[in-house]
Amino acid sequence: MMLILLSTVGLAMAGEPISNPGPAPATSQPGLHIHQSLLSNILLYSGYSDTCVASALDACNPISEQHQQPALIQEAKEVLKEVSVIVNKLESRPRHCKDLLDSGDTGSGLRLVYPYPGQPHHHVTVFCDHTVDGGGWTVFQRRTNDSIRQDFYRTWIEYKLGFGDIESDFWLGLDLLHVLTSTTLQRLRIDLADYEGGERWAKYGFFNVGSDETKYRLSVGRYSGDAGDAMEYHHGASFSTHDQDNDIHDTYNCAEKKRGAWWYKDCSKSSLNGYQHQGTLIQAPTMRASTGHNGAATATP
Repeated sequence: MMLILLSTVGLAMAGEPISNPGPAPATSQPGLHIHQSLLSNILLYSGYSDTCVASALDACNPISEQHQQPALIQEAKEVLKEVSVIVNKLESRPRHCKDLLDSGDTGSGLRLVYPYPGQPHHHVTVFCDHTVDGGGWTVFQRRTNDSIRQDFYRTWIEYKLGFGDIESDFWLGLDLLHVLTSTTLQRLRIDLADYEGGERWAKYGFFNVGSDETKYRLSVGRYSGDAGDAMEYHHGASFSTHDQDNDIHDTYNCAEKKRGAWWYKDCSKSSLNGYQHQGTLIQAPTMRASTGHNGAATATP
């Protein structure tokens, strides 16, 4: 604490000169005049008069410099060691599910992650999937329950903040998606299933969701998979809900027409948050995001 205080005062002194208290009294202690000069500057800067400071310093009998400096150096080393331990612990906290996988946590399920830069204590709960495509996927959308097929017809603020049961059907939230895809490169994976047991998947080598100022603009990279490339059409589109129309269609709101929010243009080639009609391939979508050598990923079951 002493080192921090002196540094702060030193900066203040550099920005705002103060009066010179004059030469320090003669002393037989080596280096004593240095300590008296520093202390006098601090006291004068704090508002004490020259006379008061000089009188107080004359009455002082400080310990010798030879005895004081080793103690201060040792104290500084101990403080730096403690700070280093704390910093290393904070920097090693997982930002997403891929970090957890890399640290040896291979179990799928709910986990705490710390995705916000500069906010080491701000954590969120996510669902990690380590069973699909090598693992490390952060699931941000899942729809598998027939009884809640219409519950994805939500407002802008609900899509912004997220909704649903993270262990069942849910949407993680646009704000968090922006953070996850902006701090590290991400890939996107989408898995689809129908009532007849058919399954398809699509993967994109890059995935990014813009900020609120861009209306969470979508960016996707190169496609691979067997579901067909239905996301490239939406590249560059802003997100739309039934109460905030950001699509480019001339006559109607695509989110209303599709009964669900999405990155619509005019209107869509995919709408995984739209109304699910029984028997279609997109009956049970899951979306996941993950980092990797090609960037970051997100997927939806």
